[in-house]
Amino acid sequence: MLVIGCDPGLTGAISLLCSQRGLLECEDLPTCSNGQKTGKMLRWIDAAALQALLWDWSVRHGFAEHSVHACIERPIPMPSMPSTTTASSFDTFGVIRALVTGKISPKGMTVIDPSDWKKLFGLGNDKDESIACAKRLYPDAGASLARKKDHNRAESILIGHWLLREVA
Repeated sequence: MLVIGCDPGLTGAISLLCSQRGLLECEDLPTCSNGQKTGKMLRWIDAAALQALLWDWSVRHGFAEHSVHACIERPIPMPSMPSTTTASSFDTFGVIRALVTGKISPKGMTVIDPSDWKKLFGLGNDKDESIACAKRLYPDAGASLARKKDHNRAESILIGHWLLREVA
């Protein structure tokens, strides 16, 4: 079984895990300019680049021969967040959900609240803990998790791992 784990957002990440082979892929989500010259929302998910990445994974890892599932973290709007940030979060979530759904098994999509998957690992909001936890579970992921800003990669791995435990 293959699982796609995704921590959405403009600095988010996406990972591919296999129930037998562990972590196969881990990438930052591709972004691009949205054409705006001013304002706070100047970038968005590069849908074409994400579609190409998923296509590449599907060919290299044989999605056609496997049951493929996905888990995406649900964006949680906060009253203190600017409306543009909320709009960007949900735009990103929708683009990712649409593109990933085209590559997975029917009914293979799970959307999860951050607190639900973090509970399994005993995590709070400390991003360094997410990186350490992902490295413990997947020691070969060290190169993908070398920078402090790789916490989104770590979280995409952990979201995928959560789903592997749920589905397996």
